[in-house]
Amino acid sequence: MGKVAKILPPEKLAIADKNNIPKTTVYNRIRAGWDIEEAITKPPRERKNIKDRDEEGNFIGSGKGKKRSFALPDEWDEVLDKEIEASGMIQADYLEKVMIDKLKRSKYKKNKRSDPASA
Repeated sequence: MGKVAKILPPEKLAIADKNNIPKTTVYNRIRAGWDIEEAITKPPRERKNIKDRDEEGNFIGSGKGKKRSFALPDEWDEVLDKEIEASGMIQADYLEKVMIDKLKRSKYKKNKRSDPASA
């Protein structure tokens, strides 16, 4: 038996289900101090998935993160385009992978240097 079923009778859960409100949403609303009737009848707000992408594969963000951009010299831009094409990934995925790999390597090196046991 789930947490919501312990605090709400089945007929109240049926109302929430009829209103397309997930049980976890109802539970969280009640924990936050909502009135039960409002918790089971007020539709959840629409949430924009921050992982949505446009036609070019670029992320459509929520506006919360930093916007990052950079320019490369033309000769490097051409090299990068060839690397991305050879990878079979879209530009956003390729750049994300490269950046994550770079950050992981630098974190590893930093931790290894500061670890006295590795000296």
